[in-house]
Amino acid sequence: MHGNQDLRRLMAEAELSNTGLANAVVRTAAREGIHLGTTPTSVKRMLLGCQPRDPVPRLVAAALSRRLGYPVTVTACGFDDHRTAGDTFDALRRASTPGGTMGTVVELSGRDLNRRNFLLGSAFTASAFAEPAWLALTAPPPEATAAVGSGRRIGTAEIKVLGEMVRHYESLQRRFGGGQVRDRVVRFVHDEARVAAEATYSEQHGRELFSTLAQATWLAGLTTADSGRHALGQRYYAQALHLATQAGDTLFAANVLAEMSRLTIDIGNATSQATGAEHGPHAAALARSALRMTEGAATPRFAAWLHAIEARGLAFVGDARSARQAIEEAQRAFDRPGPPEPEWLAFYGEPDLISDVGQCLRDAGRPQQGLALLEQAAAALPEDRVTARAKTRIHIAAAHLELGDYDQAESVAGQAFADMGELSSARTVDRVVALRQRARGRGRHPALLDLDERITELVGERPSSGPGPAGVTP
Repeated sequence: MHGNQDLRRLMAEAELSNTGLANAVVRTAAREGIHLGTTPTSVKRMLLGCQPRDPVPRLVAAALSRRLGYPVTVTACGFDDHRTAGDTFDALRRASTPGGTMGTVVELSGRDLNRRNFLLGSAFTASAFAEPAWLALTAPPPEATAAVGSGRRIGTAEIKVLGEMVRHYESLQRRFGGGQVRDRVVRFVHDEARVAAEATYSEQHGRELFSTLAQATWLAGLTTADSGRHALGQRYYAQALHLATQAGDTLFAANVLAEMSRLTIDIGNATSQATGAEHGPHAAALARSALRMTEGAATPRFAAWLHAIEARGLAFVGDARSARQAIEEAQRAFDRPGPPEPEWLAFYGEPDLISDVGQCLRDAGRPQQGLALLEQAAAALPEDRVTARAKTRIHIAAAHLELGDYDQAESVAGQAFADMGELSSARTVDRVVALRQRARGRGRHPALLDLDERITELVGERPSSGPGPAGVTP
């Protein structure tokens, strides 16, 4: 059989007949304001090997991309591509409409699923968060989100199910680590974003839908970063931020900014001193952007969480005085009365705040106070918070290092490594690497040498400024 076999294979994969592809191309063109007369006969000629005139090849590729959920190029469709421009996909950019952002999420997750090495080896860049954060703070109010598509109607029940699925995957991440659930979460985001891109929904349901999909996309970023794919995780975080702001959900947008700050701090701590110092100002700026985003409307625990992240960023850059002020703000906010907390913050309780404050005090020149709070937090964390328990013990070991109690630091670190068990969490490994950074340069005390040897055995030697291994399972 001769003709355009590439196009024939793609149509079979997409389960499209000649009529189906013709209609899809016409709809794709209409979205761009182009009127086309593509018919089943036109598609038959393409399958026989005829090269259609521009812009038909590009629109065929776009229609198939939308149908298949991953990028299809003009050449992959069996056509000549006379355009000079290369791949211009930028997963950090903000689309002008909520629907455009949804399309970016579909393409990002589609590339992730179908190119196993997508952005693998790309380095995390703290400054990459600057433009998404600036746009989140300065972009005009969200546009209308109602849509009439060719797919199903989405209402309250569908959005609630979507939210429950996000919470389910999030609980699995906190128990087993992002490496265990990342692929499932990315597939989930991709499938739900594709459905939403074709769906019909009202203005109110549109805002709720985009807000919930922002949470799902954020979780894709969290699990991706927790799998050691920091640069790819940044792209999911950026799109989660764009979705949240376009949905008018300023509280969740602030949460994404705070998570951006926390990721920047974690990576900065695990890198060389020179490289880590570059992360500090970005982390502090992101935390303050999160506070500015809420405009004083944050619920008590959420405000405490934001001030705690701000304190960590300030402690990271060495501003101990401002860090202590932020800690006081966090403690005051946590205790004040207020409305119910958002569902996505259900995990954040008093042990989490105590742990955050303990870390800040440790790094702001008060390691003894920090140690006491971190030990209190570790004792109060529930058994199913595996990642949090391991992380807190690592922070306790770091506090012992600051106090010069090296034997105890080595002992507590051993407990943390036992807690990690089968946990698949590269960010926990990052914190172990950060512990080694703290330990090195303190002399040749036997406990320090033992700790260095145990960490090297656990995580191996890693370049001090590069991304960690993907999907590390300690």
